[in-house]
Amino acid sequence: MTAPDDGAQEGPQRIWTIGDYPAIARHLRPISLQVLDTVGVTPGLRVLDVGVGDGNTAIEAAHRGGVVTGIDLTPMQIERARRRAEREGVVLDLRVGDAADLPYDDASFDLVVSVLGAMFAPDHERAARELVRVCRPGGTVAFVAWADAGWYRTWRDGVGAIIPPPPPGTVRPDEWGHVDEAVRRFTVAGLDARAEVRPFHWSFPSTRDAADLFLGASGSFIAFREAATRAGNGDRVQPELLAALDEANEATDGTCRLTAPYLLAQGPRP
Repeated sequence: MTAPDDGAQEGPQRIWTIGDYPAIARHLRPISLQVLDTVGVTPGLRVLDVGVGDGNTAIEAAHRGGVVTGIDLTPMQIERARRRAEREGVVLDLRVGDAADLPYDDASFDLVVSVLGAMFAPDHERAARELVRVCRPGGTVAFVAWADAGWYRTWRDGVGAIIPPPPPGTVRPDEWGHVDEAVRRFTVAGLDARAEVRPFHWSFPSTRDAADLFLGASGSFIAFREAATRAGNGDRVQPELLAALDEANEATDGTCRLTAPYLLAQGPRP
């Protein structure tokens, strides 16, 4: 995923089926590696990856010896993860399901992890409760969302006039991006939670390459441009995106480096 909720009010399944999500996921793989390094995966550990995508976290956990289950709202993502797991020679138990209504018994897993997945469940509080519910006492929940900082804020803050605003009361994924709020939600859900913001950067040969990837591969950006087109502003999307990328670009050598910190909330279930 790129910036949270760029796709406005599009149906969540469609967001993950348009574009070329694996091209985006390749950039995000370092986050999965860092999170698994932090929580630790030992042989035989029962792992649930919620929002499996094309398999970044689940496949790496399996390579490290975990007995891994993956769940995703979108059948296409499950099929992508299945094909990739076969190519990489690991076994995953994959199924379609909802982060806010996990089809597993209480205390089924030793580690429940979601890297840029469950943050998109519309009911944030319920999703947090479900992640904790299926984790055994003494097990660990690790949850990753984009922090409310970095380059995407430049983009988000500059495009309010391009598409209609969401209806009043709409819950947005970027509400997860604050340490205090993430800790509160998981504490209420029953986790001994802590959270921190960690650095991450997107890297591209140029800002134009970045724009081409986001507008061509990211379902959320594709849906955003469709919404802008319906509002009569489709021709504004690429110039506005390039302007935001140029403003946020930290590289000084003609390439593109974009700050995009992520939030990791984690802790044991008492």
